[in-house]
Amino acid sequence: MLLRFRHQALAAAAALGLAACGTAALACSRVTWTGPGQQVITGRSMDWPYGFNSHFHVIPRGERLDGAGGVNGLRWTSRYGSVVVSGSTAPGGPVDAVFDGMNEKGLAANLLYLAENDFGLSQADTSRPRLSFAAWTLHLLSEYATVAELVKAVAADRIQIVPVPFGPGGKAKATVHMAVSDASGDSAVIEYLKGKPVIHHGRQYQVMTNSPIYSEQIKLNAFWSSKNRHQELPGSIQSVDRFVRGSYYVQQLPPTSDTRQALAGVMSVMRNISVPWGTPDPEHPNISPTWWRTLLDQGNRVYYFDSALTPQMVWVNLSQIDFRPGSGIRAIGIEGNDGLQGNITGQLKPTAPIRFLAPKS
Repeated sequence: MLLRFRHQALAAAAALGLAACGTAALACSRVTWTGPGQQVITGRSMDWPYGFNSHFHVIPRGERLDGAGGVNGLRWTSRYGSVVVSGSTAPGGPVDAVFDGMNEKGLAANLLYLAENDFGLSQADTSRPRLSFAAWTLHLLSEYATVAELVKAVAADRIQIVPVPFGPGGKAKATVHMAVSDASGDSAVIEYLKGKPVIHHGRQYQVMTNSPIYSEQIKLNAFWSSKNRHQELPGSIQSVDRFVRGSYYVQQLPPTSDTRQALAGVMSVMRNISVPWGTPDPEHPNISPTWWRTLLDQGNRVYYFDSALTPQMVWVNLSQIDFRPGSGIRAIGIEGNDGLQGNITGQLKPTAPIRFLAPKS
């Protein structure tokens, strides 16, 4: 019965992904590992049918930010400095969104696709400040230091997130959910269902992929937890199977105090649940290859970027960045910039603010 339920949920998730945004689905994965010595490392993969022209952007404290929400759009001043992975929501377009990031306090935020997500936007309702989904990640990182205070604010539901259509021809729907974690190991998964935030808050929520909704993912994972997972694990690239494998393998990582080994362990899990490079499976056109992975070392404040198309990893060290007000926004292109390697903190250059994807009216 449970196995049949799993297959039905998998089929429904695939169908919803196709209905939501055609052949484009942000079929990503996120895993948070906690270890001895207050170590916290979060890994995420970005799966998509085209590149994002990804950049590292540095946003300092005291920066006046525009969330590009349109009418009654949210504007705020950053309380915390952050480093984010930004990029273009349409091939060849300008950098207009943030997908991933970490702030100077060690708070991490990872934006992933969820077909069932519903921000409940009514064009007639402008009573609440409006924030483009493309700026959601940066808003959280620039406003909060811990998961607990972030969750309290999101639960109050005082901001309307605007799911601006994006991608080629503006045909993709912005159905996304958010995973957050902090330097203490606290974690949360945030979904909007029928216009209201649904939050799963606790250190146990270490893994997030895509459809179905998180409460159903937990049920499906419980089914596999009752089996001998040393001998039997689901191996497909579908969301539910990646969730099960990520949940299992993160628990198998040794409790090492060696940061190098810990990073290698989390990356090994992320590679296990990544989608191989190449064209999408004709039977599952909503699944796309992994373009890049990130590792966010939240204890040491080091942010790693691993491109599928280059053999070397690059990183920025937040402890070496000036986040003081007035220090300015800085950036560096990291996707397609094949000559980069190692610590690129010193190569960040001043740049203009990100102009976030905004509604047409």
